[in-house]
Amino acid sequence: MKAWRLHEKEKLSLDELPAQSVGDGCVKLKTLASGISLTDTAMYTGKLPLESSPLIIGRQCVGMVTETGEGVSGLVRGDRVAADPCVCCKTCPPCKANRADECEKMICYGVNDNGFLSDFTVASANALYKLPERITDGDALFIEHIALSINAVSKLNLEKGEHIVIVGADALGIILAQVALYYQAVPILVDTDGESLALAENLGVYYTVNSVDADPMKKIFAITGGKMADCVAFVTTSRMAFGRSLEYASVGGRVALAGWTEVTEEFSGSFSAILDKKLKVVGVNNGAKLFPAAINLLATRTVDVSKLVSREVKFDDVENFIKEQADNADGFILAAVKA
Repeated sequence: MKAWRLHEKEKLSLDELPAQSVGDGCVKLKTLASGISLTDTAMYTGKLPLESSPLIIGRQCVGMVTETGEGVSGLVRGDRVAADPCVCCKTCPPCKANRADECEKMICYGVNDNGFLSDFTVASANALYKLPERITDGDALFIEHIALSINAVSKLNLEKGEHIVIVGADALGIILAQVALYYQAVPILVDTDGESLALAENLGVYYTVNSVDADPMKKIFAITGGKMADCVAFVTTSRMAFGRSLEYASVGGRVALAGWTEVTEEFSGSFSAILDKKLKVVGVNNGAKLFPAAINLLATRTVDVSKLVSREVKFDDVENFIKEQADNADGFILAAVKA
């Protein structure tokens, strides 16, 4: 078994490891595609401390089942699956109250447990979901993003016809805008990157605001008829000011911080708008077991991710690519590593 393991800051190596045994309730996968995301570059540069070392990186995975352990049903050799990187403990109070997305002891493959940048991997069967043929390996790497977006829309109680300002036009922001459209809401996507906004427009997001060229407040005021947005979703990887985004919400509006805690920049700006406008704020950092719903949106092309892969990387070139992205992360969305 070959795996990319991070030993310490800026020390990544392709290691030869013993074959993993398949325990009860687990499945062995031959990796077909895996992702390199901002999580991986954050750990490589030391921005995100390693919780254990060495760690196999990579939080997204598409694989083929090669072996199943005792007690596994519904999966057989040859099935193509996507892996949910977030696994809940099932024993903490939120899990027992059917709020698995709020698990107090959540395991995240590639962050606090070994991930998927390896030729073979073993994962819990409960974290695996079969894929229809029409979904490509590369597109399936975004299922976690779609599931998180569905969870964010649910947490915000977004309703038909409501305006939602999405701050950040990276992969998650663009996908979240498409999910909002599916729920018949009106997304307004704000960013400083004209190319990302143009990509979003090409994918059907008709209200975009480049905050370099225009005042977002004025544009949102005009689009919403002066009432401002019912909801605001701040994408934590956006590198924009969270405090400023609160101003886009209407009085009594709802705000979600959506993304992955481990790559969040330090928030800036005044948060007084939370009190002044009596805003309701929630945090969303996982897909809440919504992979089946996300797979459906992907299979029906309701959400189009076909243009969101930054680059395809050969398995042997992972270290060089991560070094390159550590020096220049602008425009980086997700790299697909093909077996």
